[in-house]
Amino acid sequence: MNQKYSLAPFVLGGRAGLWLGGLLAAGLAGCENQTEAAPELGRDYFPLEVGAYRVYDVVDTAYQANVPTVSRFQFKEQVDAGLEPDATGQPVYRIIRSRRTLPTQAWQVDSVITVTANGRALTEQRNNRRTVELVFPVREGKSWNINAFNTLDTLPVVNRFYVGAGQPFRITRNGQTYEYNQTVTTINDVAQDVNAAYATVLRTTFARGVGPVYRVRRRFISRCDAIGCNPAFRQQGQSRSEVLIDSGK
Repeated sequence: MNQKYSLAPFVLGGRAGLWLGGLLAAGLAGCENQTEAAPELGRDYFPLEVGAYRVYDVVDTAYQANVPTVSRFQFKEQVDAGLEPDATGQPVYRIIRSRRTLPTQAWQVDSVITVTANGRALTEQRNNRRTVELVFPVREGKSWNINAFNTLDTLPVVNRFYVGAGQPFRITRNGQTYEYNQTVTTINDVAQDVNAAYATVLRTTFARGVGPVYRVRRRFISRCDAIGCNPAFRQQGQSRSEVLIDSGK
């Protein structure tokens, strides 16, 4: 028998509400309307057509004692197949991620991403960890717990937010400018995750009808001593950005 899961554990309403009761109420209210058309929900911010692919230019910088080591390569993510529905009856897709250092080289399989999507949310499973990447409908300021289906958060928390919903987005990479008319960005709670001792920024921008077009992952630990911490000195950390440079089928 197919079972449905509720968004209540991870959709916690807008950012303004600080009391858990208010957040849960907002989340439950967001679950009630299941009649909106798919385009209005925002599922087309992450198309899942079998055979479609996206190629990303990746810049990865590791820091040790404030010394950066930069590497560059490309990722290709291709929707390989639609799989059997999961235990809850939700549609599942397999995305093959491949990697190469130079555009002239052949692609080598790097990993497999499993994506589950329905009218309420889209989740990804990487390295046996499932995360909530999008919740529907897509609306400015909506918040949720990205770790609702894994063990990283032991208590209900709000750690992802929508910003810039429906707004255009532009980015330049290697002298080439990429523009998208309608996008939405997910971001972590930088008010909590950025301070003098450490900084974490996790951001993904999705373009309608295209999918993820820009990803940023930055995690730094500052040098600290008895006097304090110096965020300009990256004792340890990593910064990775991925920019979509090609897509098709």
